[in-house]
Amino acid sequence: MQPVKAKQAKGSKRAGQNGAARADEGGIVLPRFLRWPVRHAARLLNGGFQISPRRIAALTLAVVLSGGAAGLYQGGQADEMLAGATAWAGFRIADVQIDGVSQISRIDVLTNIDLGAERSLFSFDVHKARDDLKLLAWASDVSVSKAYPDKVIVKVVERKPFAIWQNGQSLYLVERDGHEIVPYDDRFAGLPLIVGKGANSEAAALIASVDRHAEFAGKVKAYVRVADRRWNLTLDNGVSVLLPEAGAEQQLAELARMQREENVFSRAIEMIDMRFADRVIVRLTPEAAAQRKTIMDARIEQLKKLAKEANI
Repeated sequence: MQPVKAKQAKGSKRAGQNGAARADEGGIVLPRFLRWPVRHAARLLNGGFQISPRRIAALTLAVVLSGGAAGLYQGGQADEMLAGATAWAGFRIADVQIDGVSQISRIDVLTNIDLGAERSLFSFDVHKARDDLKLLAWASDVSVSKAYPDKVIVKVVERKPFAIWQNGQSLYLVERDGHEIVPYDDRFAGLPLIVGKGANSEAAALIASVDRHAEFAGKVKAYVRVADRRWNLTLDNGVSVLLPEAGAEQQLAELARMQREENVFSRAIEMIDMRFADRVIVRLTPEAAAQRKTIMDARIEQLKKLAKEANI
């Protein structure tokens, strides 16, 4: 039996030589973009594939360039080349716009971000800059962005000092939630003074309660935390008010009533003990106590004398 041969149309000889770019008249015609690789693959399989010297040179150059690029990348030099090229092309950082700062200086910001040796805006890392700036004591939050072609924009949210915290012999500025900001600065001398362990994290609620009573809100000199359980108030005239561990709000209201109706703070007392729900204990100053004792002794002697005379 004779082998069956595919019938070729006119001009099919060239297609067969090029790796069967097309089939017989009833077959499939390859898309144009596949003809070149199929033709060269066929030549390679048939042993007829040849590479011209020009192509060998181009292939060698491509290999060398790719190898060099890989070497630069592995050696960390590619970023430097990119930074230098983009800076030279006009994308060199010329300005750093800083918004939202009052306690943080511009120098603090500039010295805590890395603009890079070439100051290229393309290679500048905004995420690292944000992380570095958040390490500043006064920085609560930071955003860093690029404004092409040559500007970096830094926006800072600063921490707000709420009180002066005395912890042992040290003084700190703290936020409302008790977070330490920096050591005490006398520019903030007007802030409330809170004293003792735990005072920094617990003072906000008590200060808010005191501020609701105009009778003594402006008279409190210090808020003293006792055993991290309860509070004493030290007034500006030296009087100490001892508050209970529970029910401090009710006792503050009673203290406001005492001041409003009896003007208790103007009296010669050194302590008002309000730790007990059923009574208030007032202790006089030593001078007032001595004077009171003298008066009481004189009255007792007078009563004794009257009683003696009555028995006669």
